This record gives sequence, C-alpha cells and structure tokens, in this order.
Amino acid sequence: MNPALSHKLVEVTADTLEKLAFIFTFPAEAAPAADGQNQEVVRVDFSGPFAGGIELSLPASALSELAVNMLGAEDSDDLSIEQQRDALKELINVVCGNLLPVLAGHTEEFNLRPPYMVSDESTVWNDSAAAGYLMLENGACRVRMRVDRSLAQALPGLEPADGSLRVGG
Repeated sequence: MNPALSHKLVEVTADTLEKLAFIFTFPAEAAPAADGQNQEVVRVDFSGPFAGGIELSLPASALSELAVNMLGAEDSDDLSIEQQRDALKELINVVCGNLLPVLAGHTEEFNLRPPYMVSDESTVWNDSAAAGYLMLENGACRVRMRVDRSLAQALPGLEPADGSLRVGG
C-alpha cells in the first residue's frame, strides 16, 4: 500500500464529504476498533490511463444525514433507503471524479462505471493500493482504492523509489 496515495485518497474524500454533504471529518491514524455498527458499502470502477476502483463504507447511521444534506431534504423520514443509497453512490462518484485528476492530471480521461452497493455476493478486495479512515460524528468511514495496473506503468514517475508520491500530469 502506498502511504502517499492513501493520504491523497483520504484528503480528497474528506474534502468531498465537507463540500458536498456538509459532513466534517478528521483522519484516523489507524483502523478504528470495530464497533459492531452496520456499514453501507459502495464502489465505483474506472478505466483510463490506469484502471481500478474506489470503495467507501460508512456507518448506516450516517446514511440519513448524508442524504438529507446532499438532497436538501427537510427530514430523513422523507427519504427512502434507496434515495439514501443513491446519495452515497453520488458521493463515491464525486470522490472518484475528484481524485483521478489529482493523480493523473487534468488532461487524462477516465471512464467511470455506475456506482453500486457492495453485497455479500460482491468480489472481495484482497489488496488495495491505498486505504484510509476518517472519523465522523456517527463512527468511522473507510475508503480504499484498488488499482488493476501499476500506477508506475501507467504514469511513469508517479511512484518514485523513495515512496513519495508526485501528483499531476
């Protein structure tokens, strides 16, 4: 796992949560202890100069706040679970759309597939190129990135031998 890439992933996710959903976070240095909360998990896959996906999970208890803030609803009782999950899908879409230009530069083009909720039948990600955690008022949010092709192959110079991360194109 690339620590610099993980830092960028967390930074972009936190910024997107704040600007899109008015949810303020702070990074967690390590994975928080499992607190038994149900998690809502969403993924978006992408292709372009490099391919992969981003996965975001947050406590189910935070889903209604996310949707109310994003959709401008008066009350979470006005929103169905599908509407709440649609807000989560839009969040991951925006996180991905904000992160990829940071990594590859603004001239590179990527194709994003429709976001989808992760179920028990979904493919398990055994390894991630980047991962991080953000603390929310209602618990922890985890964000991970999978890369199907080495970033070094796709973007020479992105991953120097010293482990630092150069961004931009």
